[in-house]
Order: sequence, then C-alpha cells, then structure tokens
Amino acid sequence: MKICLFFLVISVATVSASVSYSQNTKLSLNLQNATIQDIIKEIESKSEFIFVIYDNGLDLKQKINIKADDQTIEKILEKVLASTGNTFAIFDRQIVIGKKNPATGIISNPTSVNSQADQRKEISGKVMDSQKHSIPGVSVVIKGTTQGTVTDVDGNFRLTYTGEAKVISFSFVGMKTQEITVGNKTNFSIVMEDETIGVDEVVVVGYGIQKKASVVGAISTIGAKLLLQSPQANISNALVGRMPGLLTVQRSGQPGADQATLRIRGSGTFTGSNDPLIMVDGIETENYNNIDPNEIENIAILKDASATAVYGVRGANGVLIITTKRGIVGKPQVSYSVQHAVSTFTNIRHSMNATDYANSYNMARRYSGYSSGAYNPAYTDAAIAHYTSHDDPVFYPDVDWFPYMFDKSSGQTQHNLNISGGTDKVKYFISIGYFDQAGLINHTEDITDYPGELKYNRYNIRSNFDFNITKKFTATINLSSQIENRSGTSASIGSMFDAAWSGNPTSQPLITDGKYLKLPLGTSTGSPLGVLFNSGTGYQKYYKNYLNSSVRFNYKLDGITKGLSTHTTVSYNNLNSQNISYRKDVVVYLPVKLPDQTNVYVPQNDPSPFGFAESFDKNRKVYIEAGFDYSRKFGNHNLGGLLLYNQSKRFDPDLAFLVPNGYQGIVGRATYDYKTRYMAEVNIGYNGTENFAPGKRFGFFPAYSLGWVVSQEPFFPKNNVLTYMKIRGSYGVVGNDKIGGARFLYRPASYSYVSNIYQFGENGSNQLGYTGSVEGALGNPDLTWERAKKLNIGTDFTLFKDKIKITAEYFDENRDNILANRNTVPILVAATLPAYNLGKMSNSGYESEITYTGTYNKFNYYVKANYTYAHNTIEYQDEVTR
Repeated sequence: MKICLFFLVISVATVSASVSYSQNTKLSLNLQNATIQDIIKEIESKSEFIFVIYDNGLDLKQKINIKADDQTIEKILEKVLASTGNTFAIFDRQIVIGKKNPATGIISNPTSVNSQADQRKEISGKVMDSQKHSIPGVSVVIKGTTQGTVTDVDGNFRLTYTGEAKVISFSFVGMKTQEITVGNKTNFSIVMEDETIGVDEVVVVGYGIQKKASVVGAISTIGAKLLLQSPQANISNALVGRMPGLLTVQRSGQPGADQATLRIRGSGTFTGSNDPLIMVDGIETENYNNIDPNEIENIAILKDASATAVYGVRGANGVLIITTKRGIVGKPQVSYSVQHAVSTFTNIRHSMNATDYANSYNMARRYSGYSSGAYNPAYTDAAIAHYTSHDDPVFYPDVDWFPYMFDKSSGQTQHNLNISGGTDKVKYFISIGYFDQAGLINHTEDITDYPGELKYNRYNIRSNFDFNITKKFTATINLSSQIENRSGTSASIGSMFDAAWSGNPTSQPLITDGKYLKLPLGTSTGSPLGVLFNSGTGYQKYYKNYLNSSVRFNYKLDGITKGLSTHTTVSYNNLNSQNISYRKDVVVYLPVKLPDQTNVYVPQNDPSPFGFAESFDKNRKVYIEAGFDYSRKFGNHNLGGLLLYNQSKRFDPDLAFLVPNGYQGIVGRATYDYKTRYMAEVNIGYNGTENFAPGKRFGFFPAYSLGWVVSQEPFFPKNNVLTYMKIRGSYGVVGNDKIGGARFLYRPASYSYVSNIYQFGENGSNQLGYTGSVEGALGNPDLTWERAKKLNIGTDFTLFKDKIKITAEYFDENRDNILANRNTVPILVAATLPAYNLGKMSNSGYESEITYTGTYNKFNYYVKANYTYAHNTIEYQDEVTR
C-alpha cells in the first residue's frame, strides 16, 4: 500500500479539483471484518487510486464490514470513514485522508495556531510533465517535516509554512520523485519525469531488456539519431562503421539492390549462410533493409553466446535486433522530415585513347610476329590519323567508356511524416514514409522504345499501439507495410561494368541521331552500349509488398508473487511479389559512307513487337510465443527470469517438397546481481528442426556469463581518472542446422525419371537416348547439430569523470560438426552422397570502441572510433590435397 504521512494544506478550491477519473471509475467490494488498511489495499489493486494519509489521524487497524456493488469511490469512502472522524479529498487519482473539521466538514488544517512566534513563509509554483502539461495532485512536502500541499487542477501549488525549509520533495504516482533546494527562491517551475527506465539506461537483449549496468554479454547498440545522421538508402548501409564487431561489404550500387552484406565478428562456417538473425520488435524477419530509419528507436547486435543462446538454432551467426518507436503519454506530436542526397562514383577511371590503343595493339602484333615471321597491323596509318584528328567519330570512334557510361550524379529523397502521443490508456506511433532513388548509369534515356532508367521507389507505413486495458493487463499491436517498386533496363549491370573495364575505345560509335550504330568489323557487343542494347534486353518492373503484423498481451501475476508476469505474442508476416518483363530487340543501324562523304544509316533488322513475361511469388509466416517473465528485488539482490515457448511455420510454394518449414523451441534465462556489483547469468535454448531424424531433432544450447564491477568495491580508490571499471566473461554453445537450402537431410534417397539418361547404339550412327530412373541424393540419419563453442572476455571502463568510455573484447569461436558435403568422392561411387558432420573451423579476434564526450561553452560534441579484427581458419574439410 502506498501511504505517505505528511502535513497537507487543503482549501475548498483544491477539494474541487479534477475528479473525472473518480467519477468514471466504479468498484465492487465485499469484505467482512477487514481492516481499513486491507480495504485501501483492495481499492488500490482494483484501480489506479493512490492513498495519502497525514497526521496519523486514521486508525488503519480498525475493522469494518464493507459491501459495494459498482459504486463510485466517493460512495465507498463515505461508508469506510463514517465512524472514524475522518474525511477525504480526491485529486484525480490521488486520495487524501485526514481529520474532518467539524465547522467546515473538510480536512482540517493542522497548522498549529500556537506557533505565533514562528514567522510564516510562503512558496509557490507549477508542476508539469516532460511535455509541459500540468500535473494535478502532485504531493509537495518540505523534507523532514509534515508540512505540505498538493497541486491543483492546473498543476499550481501554494504552500505556507513555518520554520525552515531547505529541501522540497515532489512526488506523484508514475513519476520520479524530485527534491529541490529552496535557497532564497519563492517560486518554482518543476518538470517531472516518467518513472520508466530511459532508453539510454537499458539494453535490448534476447526476448527482453536489461539495465545497461547489469549486462554481461557482448552487445553493441546504436540509436535513432546516429542512424539518421547520414542519408542512406537502407539500414545495412546506415550501420557501416557504426558498431564494433559488425563487418559490412556493399557489393552493388544498383537502386533497390545496394544493401550491404553483414557479418558479426566475421565468418564462422564454410557451408551454408553466415548471415545474422534479424529480429524486428521481437519477430524474425528478412526484409529489414526496407524499413524507414525514421521508424527505428534503436538497433542492437548480440555477439557472444551469452547474448544469442536463447535463439538456439538461429543465433549461431549473431543477432541483430531492431526496435521501432512507440508513443508516449502527451499531446499529439507531429513531425515531418525530408532528406535529399546526391550519389556519384568516388573515382572515375579513364582508359587509353584510340590513338594510343591502336599503336599499342599494332605493337603487340609486331612483337607476336617475331615468332611467326609475319606482321599484319590491325590499324592502318590512315585509320590512326583519323583517331588522332577525331574528324570522323562514326567510323573512327574514340570513346572513353567509363566517364561516358558512369560520369553521372543522381539523387535520392526520403520523406517521413509521423504522429505520436497518447493517454494513460492508449499510446500510439503512426508513420508514413516515401523514398525514391535513381541509378548512376548514363544514356539509358537513349532507349526510346521503353523507359530504361534505373529507379527505385519505396512506401512505408507503420502503426504501433499500446493499450493499458487494466492496471495488470496490457496489449500492444504492431502493423507495418513496405511497398517496393524497382524498374529500368533488364540489362546486366555487372556485365556493363565488365564491358567498360575491357572494352576498347575504337569498337563502337556513340548513339548518333538517336540510333544505335554497329560498325561492320566492330566488336560492339564488347562495349557497355552493346550490353545495354543487346538482343533480349528490355524493360523490367519488380513489385514487392510486405505486410507485417503482431499482437502481444501482457498480464501481471503479482497475485501469485510480486514481479511475475506472463505474455503471449502472435505474428503474421506476408510477402507478395510480381516481376514483369517487356523485351524488345533494338533496331541496329549500319553506317554507310556515301561518295559525297555523308553518312547514311541502314537498318539491319525490322522493328519487333514487345515480348512479355510475368511471374509471381508469395510466402507467409506465422509465429507464436508464450512465456513467463520474472523480475524482483530483495534488498541488495536482484533476480530475473524468463521461460518461453515459441514456434514458427513458413508457407512458401517454392519450398522443396511443398512442405511448410517449421521450428519450435523453449527458451530460458536466469539473472542475478548483487548491488549491480556481482552479476551472473544463465541462458538456454532448446530448439527443434526438421532437418534431422527423429531422436536427433532437438538441441540443447546453454551459455553462462559472469560480471564484476570492480569500481564499486570498497577497496577501489575513489579518483577522477578511472571512475568505472567492469570485467565480464561468457562461454556457451550455439547451433546450426542448415547446409545451403537442402531440407530433410535424413530422408532415404528418392528416384526420379530423367530423359536420355541411358544411351544405346553406335555413337554418330544409331545412338539413341532412353528415359530411365535415377537415384537422388542419399540421406544421412546420423546427422546432428553443427555446434559453435564461443568464448568472450570483455571490459568496460570510463576515464576522467565519464568523458572517455572504452570497451574492449576478445572472442574465440570453435565450430565443429559442420554440415558439409564430401569433395573427394571417386566417380566410381556413382551416387550423390549425403551431408556429414565433418567440418571444423575456428574464428577469433578482438574489437574495441572508444568514445570521448566534451563540452565547449554551450556546444556539446563527441568523437567515437571502433576497431574490429577477426581471423578464421578452416581446420578441416574434405578436400583434395593441394
């Protein structure tokens, strides 16, 4: 029961404060021979009311009978206090009980009238929340005394007191208590903060959050502000260089396909995927790169076994957790932002000009002729003269392909409009975003039959809702959609770059009079233009529509034991895509020089109609989890726990055997810390997979970690140099069940019919092929989990009054039972052998991060740097001796 004893000045005006909650809240009670204290506890458990009692005027041990059916709090309290000589005043959710003044019928002012010798003083002010909204019913008390008051409906207070007031305490349910030194001030403006753990004070971990000070795993985080500092097209590129342990490689710059490949602490296996597991608001996803960064609150990467063991089979390569923004209590806050960026190649190469190329090519032929005794130059002196004078660019072109095709800048623009806010019952965050990006390939506009310019457009919609249904029962609903539209030429961009690297400057003239020209002896297909206009290319449109939804219910089980709660989450993700191709051969023109030295262009083929092709793809995934959470403090001891069951089912018509892909598992975690000085944590994952035979499908993956904050020890000298130091370590096992896209690795071989598999007859005469039965890949019922044993040792310390923060980590991973195929099978075996647990690989390294924070006048700044080194070695794989 929340009871405060203090002296309170109540006036008739304050008694008439806002009672909207009390008027709208009705309760039912049926208690016999119960103490007033028990009745107050029952009311607080069934509502959001908080009781304040002062002057010890109420006997809480007095027993009474109370029965109320769907009655207001006023009616109930009148019955409870009828025989006590007390009365009450209601200030929204705060109820003040005190002695009744017989003359006025309201709470008496216990100010002693005999204190005439003391000088009466007065202070006043206003109390607001972080959104500058007034807070009624805040308790304002002079610390160390029983003199105080509460704020009125407008958040104002006025306190007349006697004696000395050094410190004033402000308290309100759901807010952090504040203590203000009075000094010579008489008027105060107080801003109270929510009694919630701030984002900077917590770290997102697997299936929950923990206080940053008590974390012992290897976890790095980045907030929304840093993500939005650079206008990147996707999330993976925004993370480049931001966090220690995260290695990235961008393999393309094509709009809509320029995401980076992520590796957490390097590569741990030589088969299958090394991609990390991606979680968005607790749900596994594959399409994180198309999330609008304006929707993200923070991103965390989990690197060691302690942090990833709860994900079991899926966490072997590390985990990246994205948490999206949510609403906060307050008036609607509307935000609009726009970012525009210009992209260009950092360095454009220049190739050899036509004259130098022709002379060099002739020289190469001359050297080659020494062995054959013949020299036949490829370029005549007259041709070289034309290349030098540039007097005939059609028949004697001189093209520097790199700047011609890639010397271009293009823009990308990000728009976002979001609104957030809420009440104590409903909080919301709604966001709408649009992103467009253009390509960097020149002269796609020269294709007049269809729009060849590379473009990418994305539309983002997100709505996150939080509902406080009752004091114990809450719910969250997350809905989001990403719509992508990528279009442009279907020509291979990689081949275009290859052609620019290898193409010679004399092979093909440029687009002339809107016509694609090809010289009689030119090697036009070896140029970038040849790739762009090559037969079979055309216009391609690629649509994707992602729909992500989840609902979570939370219920506090304080009735069983304080700190216990349960939750259930259900999510449904859906993808639909469409690929449309329009293909048309471009008309090729042959230049012909007439006797009057003018050029005419003769078409070499007739215009052709468009060819059309269309394909669709779709998949959906259902995920369910249910579990219990526990967090409680016993003096200096903090205990935490998690027990959770989860399962997922993915439906995809492209899956082998047309069978949905499924996972299920149990997750457990236990944490303990003493004064946030000594910390211990145990994490377990027990996961099942479809890829192994019955009896081998489930794997147990434990992890253990310890932490010690040395700077909190009594023997640690207090100083301004080394102000904080933590040492932590972890060891654990995580697993992997995949080898490429193969499924059901244990199943026996199946047979299929293949045409022309058997050949009979005489070769070149009457040989014929016949359809026959062919044995497929063999199965291996003895396969089991690929296991990665991970060790991590880390330290965190701060220097010079927290101005410098340093994190350093050493990691070592040894992976065995790697699922791999044999590479030394003689052809005489005549069978496709199954996968085996035969590989071994080690991966170790270190990483560090240092941050310096400073202030110059009113200017705050920071400097951050990180370094990661990872070295892996394949200890064993079945391979031919080299």
